[in-house]
Amino acid sequence: MHTNPRADHHGNASPPSLSGFWRKNTSCMEAEELANLLRALRKAAGHIGPNVGVIEYSGMSHGEAASIVIDPALVMGEYPVPPKTVDAAVGLTVHEAFHKTEWSEKVWKLLSPDFAALPGLSRVAFQRIVHTGEDIYVDLLADRSVLGRYTSGVRNRVLEDAESRLNREKPSLEALIHLWWASVWTVQDEGAVNPAYEKGLEILQNLTGNLKNLPDRRAGVLQRCQERAALYKNAWAALEGAVKGLQILDKRLLWAPAAAVSSVNAQDAALPAKTKKNGLDAELRRDVEISLAQGSADITPIIRSIVGPDNPDVAPISRWDFNIAAHPVIDRKTVGRLRAIFANYAERQKIVSRGLACGRIDRRRLYRAPINGRCFRQVDSMPSEDWNVTLLLDATGSMRGGKWRMVENTVGNMHKALSGSQNRLGAWAYFEMDGICMMSRLISGRNLLSVPPSGQTASGQAIIAAAYFMPKDKRRKLLIHVTDGESNFGVDASCGIDYCRQQNINLVTIGCGVKDRSRMKEQYGRTIQFVSRFGQLPSAMEKLLKWSFLYGDAKNLAAENRLNRIFSTD
Repeated sequence: MHTNPRADHHGNASPPSLSGFWRKNTSCMEAEELANLLRALRKAAGHIGPNVGVIEYSGMSHGEAASIVIDPALVMGEYPVPPKTVDAAVGLTVHEAFHKTEWSEKVWKLLSPDFAALPGLSRVAFQRIVHTGEDIYVDLLADRSVLGRYTSGVRNRVLEDAESRLNREKPSLEALIHLWWASVWTVQDEGAVNPAYEKGLEILQNLTGNLKNLPDRRAGVLQRCQERAALYKNAWAALEGAVKGLQILDKRLLWAPAAAVSSVNAQDAALPAKTKKNGLDAELRRDVEISLAQGSADITPIIRSIVGPDNPDVAPISRWDFNIAAHPVIDRKTVGRLRAIFANYAERQKIVSRGLACGRIDRRRLYRAPINGRCFRQVDSMPSEDWNVTLLLDATGSMRGGKWRMVENTVGNMHKALSGSQNRLGAWAYFEMDGICMMSRLISGRNLLSVPPSGQTASGQAIIAAAYFMPKDKRRKLLIHVTDGESNFGVDASCGIDYCRQQNINLVTIGCGVKDRSRMKEQYGRTIQFVSRFGQLPSAMEKLLKWSFLYGDAKNLAAENRLNRIFSTD
């Protein structure tokens, strides 16, 4: 038997690499490149179906039964990862993803009573047949699209490695299975087949034909599992006598009722010993998870990187893009006052216009007087639009009703006042759902959004997340946090306050209608100001902006006392 490692099942030579045509997001940094590759693997598996599970490197696994674990040793060592190595990783991922979408584990569970009824060696032989049959089935499915070009490269390598370890002196079950597996994609020389394998190979090739035609039938995935289980039982009934004289080299069981299908598939088992799964070390794993979190919904690794990986209070936190349209009531007077604050209280910058026909004499342009008369200048003092303002709004269960409508109106007035200016405005709402702190943007371009308030108050983590995602530029930063109660979920609010200080972000918390002010002062210290009711929120926002423009950069007690006096009038 001869297997061409660069030929697909049609005998056509495959290109040297496939991922080089589409993978452009690469990096020379180890953690960043491993994260980029994992994103690529997840995207490739996403073309197969929505239920492929979580794809992670070993060492990152959270123990989910549906996860696909990739050995990082396969791709580590050279950065950017070479395209051929990426092809192999994609092939392994696609192979495992089809196992997930076709419910291979369900087939094993359906055959569990049949395994229990067999003696030891027969059970091992039957499981070897089922295991290889499932690998053949999913690879046949992959061959129906371009994904089959990735699985074929890995499969050919595995077949060559397995063939090099076979003992030709005595017929074995492993040699029969290898012969069956290779015959699906290569033309066999009939004269080269050992007579001891002829009957068994004929039965297994008939099984291959049935597996190949199975997806063409209009049946659900459960029915396909049942039909595959029936095909394996029928094949084993005809094959049991033909394999009795064959030696079994590896007598380990691949599946037991108390465990899922072994995570070491046929391809993984045939890899060299030096590539067995060791997992990422702790520091590299954290760096990869942080890089992945930058563009994903789950931002828990970012919070852990700030408050410490061993902080027991960290709760899962996620960005949530599902929100509803907001319909705030815009108060023109409030909008006008807010615009006036940004125009009158912000720092001024001088803009000098030279070469004018009138104005003040410009000594630097006096030589222009006899030429064209343009020897004048004008100095304008314009407000400096260099502020990044972010609103962080408590959208927990206690904010339902009129409180949340007042908050929506405040966001709408701020958005209207800053539209058309170079000051940046961002708005986040945070709430809790099923033990997860959800962060949702409330401004998308010109559109204002809203969320249904619910759950507990994870103020500490919300402050960290809002501060982390503020634009990274030289503009001055102001984070305004509006809440009606103390933080009772996730990390302590002091963690968020400390992070804002480290990032030179002015954080002010406005406590609206708070009953237990002493508890809030314990959590937020001097960064909190109180108003008696939500109706005072618009005027409180105006006073806060004035204080920020005048004293916001002053890190002294006098500036804080000034802010306290401003809010004490409420």
